[in-house]
Amino acid sequence: MENNRLQKTSAVMDRIFKIAQGFLIAVAVVCAIFIPLVLILGEKMVAGASSLDLGSVKLDLVGDGMQLVNVSTLKPVIACELGLYILAFGVGWYLLRVLRQILAPMKEGRPFESGVSGKIAKLGWTALIGGAIVELAAKVIPYLDAKCYDLARIFNSEAVEGVSFNFRFFWWVVPVALVLFFLSYVFKYGEALQKESDETL
Repeated sequence: MENNRLQKTSAVMDRIFKIAQGFLIAVAVVCAIFIPLVLILGEKMVAGASSLDLGSVKLDLVGDGMQLVNVSTLKPVIACELGLYILAFGVGWYLLRVLRQILAPMKEGRPFESGVSGKIAKLGWTALIGGAIVELAAKVIPYLDAKCYDLARIFNSEAVEGVSFNFRFFWWVVPVALVLFFLSYVFKYGEALQKESDETL
């Protein structure tokens, strides 16, 4: 009974992850299409730049903010940011792929199939690397955004009408990765028991 429930749940999760993979591919393709459009059209695609996100600090600018934007740097910066998003979507797609590989033997009622522990460890490493990429993007994107603005004018005039603070932490991936590494050892033990059971039968 429990084995049937495991198989059904694994099959449902696998379908959900497959749909999510397709969604990530679609969004990444849209971003890839936008890159040449941005390089060609550039400033025509930006209606306003009324706020400047510097990471932990967000500045609300007077008007639409376009009078403070350095248009010459706008196109390569937006293209670079789209590239970072594509990279993040790629990591997400790979994470789901590994999850589906782990679910594959579970759909057949064999959660401790040989190799599952290695895939869980791979999932832990992917979480760590993905978290590092997200952290890097969270630092690089505000820096790139800031390069599009005339900061000397912003900080020496009445261009700023509001300031807000936003603290973002992505280090939660470290304990998540540690839990996954621990699970990989648990599953490794389960794989040994499964192998012993198969040999006995």
